[in-house]
Amino acid sequence: MTEKLLLFKKWFLDGGGHFGDHVELQYDGQRNLHLRVADGQRLEAGSCVVSCPHALTLSHLNVRRGKCEAISVFSLNLLRFFLIEQYHLGEQSFWWPYIRILPDPLSEYPFDTPLYYNDDDLKWIQGTSLEHSRRNMEAMWREEHAHGLQNLLPSDRSHYPWKLYKWAATVLSSRSFPSSALLSADRARDEDTNNVTPVLLPGLDLLNHSPNAKVTWQWTSEACYISTHESLAGGTEIFNNYAPKSNEELILGYGFSLFMNPSDHCNIALGPVAVARIEQVLLGQRAVSEKASGADGSATIESTTSTAVNHRITGVGWVRLLPTVPSGTDINMVQPPHAFSESFLEHASMAFFNTRETMTEEPIADANLCSSTLTRNKLHTICATAMIFQKQNVAITVNDYYLPPWPMDQRQLCAARYRRRQITTLHTVSCSIVADLRRLTGLDRTWSRDKRIMRLEHILKAGPKEFLTDFRAALHVGLGTRDAVKIRQQRLSESAFTVWLCGLWLWTLPGSDSDGSTSGRPPLPARTAAWVDFARATYDEGSSIGSQWSHPPTTTSEEGRLLAESYHSIVQAAAAKHQQSVYNHPEATAARLLWCLRVIREESFMSPSLDGEAGDEDDELMLFLEDGMSIADRMPISNAVVF
Repeated sequence: MTEKLLLFKKWFLDGGGHFGDHVELQYDGQRNLHLRVADGQRLEAGSCVVSCPHALTLSHLNVRRGKCEAISVFSLNLLRFFLIEQYHLGEQSFWWPYIRILPDPLSEYPFDTPLYYNDDDLKWIQGTSLEHSRRNMEAMWREEHAHGLQNLLPSDRSHYPWKLYKWAATVLSSRSFPSSALLSADRARDEDTNNVTPVLLPGLDLLNHSPNAKVTWQWTSEACYISTHESLAGGTEIFNNYAPKSNEELILGYGFSLFMNPSDHCNIALGPVAVARIEQVLLGQRAVSEKASGADGSATIESTTSTAVNHRITGVGWVRLLPTVPSGTDINMVQPPHAFSESFLEHASMAFFNTRETMTEEPIADANLCSSTLTRNKLHTICATAMIFQKQNVAITVNDYYLPPWPMDQRQLCAARYRRRQITTLHTVSCSIVADLRRLTGLDRTWSRDKRIMRLEHILKAGPKEFLTDFRAALHVGLGTRDAVKIRQQRLSESAFTVWLCGLWLWTLPGSDSDGSTSGRPPLPARTAAWVDFARATYDEGSSIGSQWSHPPTTTSEEGRLLAESYHSIVQAAAAKHQQSVYNHPEATAARLLWCLRVIREESFMSPSLDGEAGDEDDELMLFLEDGMSIADRMPISNAVVF
């Protein structure tokens, strides 16, 4: 044992610290400083591993009893400056024996956390959310460092450079415990900000992490203890359990990752527009609830809903592969091989409510597309997350060319392990969703398609022959093609769906025939006809419901007018060329086409490419033929689909 370890052990034990029977301090180059069971001994379940008295702890309480009270900043920042001060004091500091066993701030790489990565290390996290988290953490710490310096005398600022501040901040992020370890409320909470602050517990912070470790943390009025609940043989390292953490959290906070980490996941964040939409929905729901409850219940609703808004508008969650689906397993199964963080899909679905669903739909609760609970909103939400995953995957793999042939050190090995699992998870989840969509749209021939979902290929083939002839002719005249693939490639899907709906609306008008009836025309498919009736009842100008949505959020009046005029020119050209066309009708106006565009934008959704390609240019517009039935009234998909 080195001189500084002996000095720390003496200081620790003399100050009231305690190592359990058969527990010894050990150092090696791979695991650094840690605790282990002495050779030839056994640590029995229920044994105390290590305890630290409050007198040896280092927290903001020590700062306020010290000489740094002039630094008027929040307690975490204050503690970082205090730790730097104690480092400068050297042997004059009470905690010097403890500070000496911490990583040396003057070494090139005192920690393996991302803020200490060199250029080669950073290549392994390019494009990942860890790269983004690293950038945010450094920006936040630099801002806090600058703020703290402003409260120091100019002559003192040179003693607190960024290098030492980063070291102190990393010590606290990687080794601290919550201040609840100090037990009493007046000690555990920061009096200024009412936020829980970190505390360093010498001795307890020597235990490395294992997600399988069975330990208990126990805080008393005099000391903090860690006990084991498993029997450990001699020579075995003794681990702590930091609680379930993903590899991104472990690398960012501690500088290591775990192979096949059971808590690993991929972060997902909705954009600011989606987050604003969630907040808008929640505020609208709160207003409706308050109006319905009256004055007596308004205070309670205000309190609970405000809490919900504060929680939900973050728009941040994660997705994780289920342990029953290891890497490489065939994802062609009904039950998704992945799970989202609690409430993420519920919150995300609010961002993708159309105007009708804001008033009538419940947020979705599961990720299974092949179920009886399928709705337009559920399709939109799951497809949107799949496209986010595809883009995240591309953002990572596009950097493959710049990677070194293999990891060169421990930092790169941990980053490479994290990176590989991120790619596997993103790819598996997005492919699973695409596989479900292929089933639902009939591309997977082992399943019968859900006929509520309409691709361009479907609207070009489903319906009476006479109607399809008129519709295809309109596309050929107006768009120059009636081929679904070419229409998608030219980004004209919305135009085709709008012209299609206009044709359906005209086809079903009473008095369309010369005798004032529609009896001479073949009927539309029952589901399509029901959907047209649903759209007419929900959105038409004369409807008491549809009048609420005369100006959909996705269509500005000027944009809508210009688009409607362009679509009207398509319809006019089709009518001029084919006099018997359904589009040769006085009701085929620009105003009607604007209504059709509004319905399509409200009732459609964007899907990832069903060929599994990523990128905006491959996203596909689809339509969901909502039938107006409640979820409870819908036929279970097991009865509607032939397996």
